[in-house]
Amino acid sequence: MSDKLRFFVSFSSCDRKYTREIMAALKGQNFNYWDYSDIIESIELGDNIDDRLIREIDNCTHMIVVISRNSMDPKIGRFCRFEMEYARKRNVAGTPHFIPVLLEPHKQIKLETPYDVFNTALCHELNEKPESIVKFTVKVCQLTGNTYFPPIEAHPNLPFWKLFRKEVEEMAHSNKEHIDLMMILGEFNEYYKRAEMPVALKRINYFIQSCDYKVPSYQPLYPWIVKAVCETELGMYDEALQSYEEAKKIAPENQDVIGGIGTVKFKTWQYQDAEAQFERIIGDPQHEDDTNARINLIITKLGEEKEISGQEARFLLDLDISGYARDLQTNILNARGVYFKSTGEFSSLEFLCRGIIKDDLHDTVTIRLLQLSYLARGMRLKAEEVIQNALKEAEHNPRLDKGVLRLYSDKFN
Repeated sequence: MSDKLRFFVSFSSCDRKYTREIMAALKGQNFNYWDYSDIIESIELGDNIDDRLIREIDNCTHMIVVISRNSMDPKIGRFCRFEMEYARKRNVAGTPHFIPVLLEPHKQIKLETPYDVFNTALCHELNEKPESIVKFTVKVCQLTGNTYFPPIEAHPNLPFWKLFRKEVEEMAHSNKEHIDLMMILGEFNEYYKRAEMPVALKRINYFIQSCDYKVPSYQPLYPWIVKAVCETELGMYDEALQSYEEAKKIAPENQDVIGGIGTVKFKTWQYQDAEAQFERIIGDPQHEDDTNARINLIITKLGEEKEISGQEARFLLDLDISGYARDLQTNILNARGVYFKSTGEFSSLEFLCRGIIKDDLHDTVTIRLLQLSYLARGMRLKAEEVIQNALKEAEHNPRLDKGVLRLYSDKFN
């Protein structure tokens, strides 16, 4: 990315939900821009605001002008109008280069001074759909002569994101379809971040199909793995296994493929098969980080009601779970609970479960474990109270299964 490029984003504070997306898009492409919210670059108390804005506009090469009824309002958009008026005077020398962004359809808004210069200009109409911010980012890249890369962001459920991005970056950039493919992948990323899995799955499916047609020499290993992850999260286990098999054709010893198959086997109660997959990763010296496989192996053993070793127990209890996705945090914490149950440490089990509930990480398994901690000590009223409270919460908490909770209540009534 050119160090000479610097962006200034002119916007009303009332439109922050849009401008945050714009700044995130610029950051994803490693563009340099002034971020008013950054503590180093923010306007300090006592500073002359107009002077600081002038200095930043003087230093920018491109000005993204976010236009809305708020920015054009004489009171709400006081600073926006000042920025635009100054930039227009300075623009006689050709800089900054204006990139107008409309937050409403062009036909529905009348551009007033100082924004009237854009009445006959091509403006990007930005809305809240992921496709809109992706198209905007692509246009900025094309305008500045830079290659667009989808910001495949680090996500706890995609621990292999660096490898995924590296694979994408190595696609043939000379291919005329590159931008179209990258836009599809960028849209996938936005939907995945929002946890809109059905749409994310459609996008990654479309990406794979498009690659097969437009770049037949490219073997999309991680897109197949990502597709399988989406299918797993949607409970489409047969489809997920098929996707992992496609990835396996490309890289049969890939750790993420083996681990993914193990995860699907575990979720379909095929514990022995799952255990075998995770042990393959742990037993292979080529796999540098086998942490996830060790976690999954321990959870699988506990699911089979197998005894785990002292070393495995210490690993489970000492593991820092803060960097994992919330659903995996829940699984690890519940595994600790199952371990305490197996060793008869029911007071520790109660303390653990209460902490899980306090942190809003609990699911039906957590509730069952807390119930068992009371039943083991003859505290039947407490056990019943736990289930009844959970049944009420299940009305609005999708992690709690009302039918299973009723079953737990009926078992000792």
